[in-house]
Amino acid sequence: MIDFKHVWLPQILAYARLISTGQLEQEWLGYSPRATSVTNPDELYEQVFDDLDAESIWAENRLAPDLSTRATEAIDGFLTALQNIDDPDAESVVESAAWKRVKEAAQAVVTCVA
Repeated sequence: MIDFKHVWLPQILAYARLISTGQLEQEWLGYSPRATSVTNPDELYEQVFDDLDAESIWAENRLAPDLSTRATEAIDGFLTALQNIDDPDAESVVESAAWKRVKEAAQAVVTCVA
């Protein structure tokens, strides 16, 4: 079982930061050296929804007393947005409206959770 407070939530926040700053885009498109194990959008999806078991862990902890309503809504939006980018083609994902929604949702997580 993944520890929500000490592992899951900090990891979700880290992904949100990587996305909101544009770092993942820069790495995926070859504009900056790789500094993460997230090699493409498909890998991001796998790490969040498979490795971190996001749907299950979030469902169990969504009403955690330490989280504000805004933080809960931000994470809801972030996970929902991420579900739409399960595609290995970084260039097409980065250019998509779905990615714009992911970036906006990531910024909301960084603002509300950090």
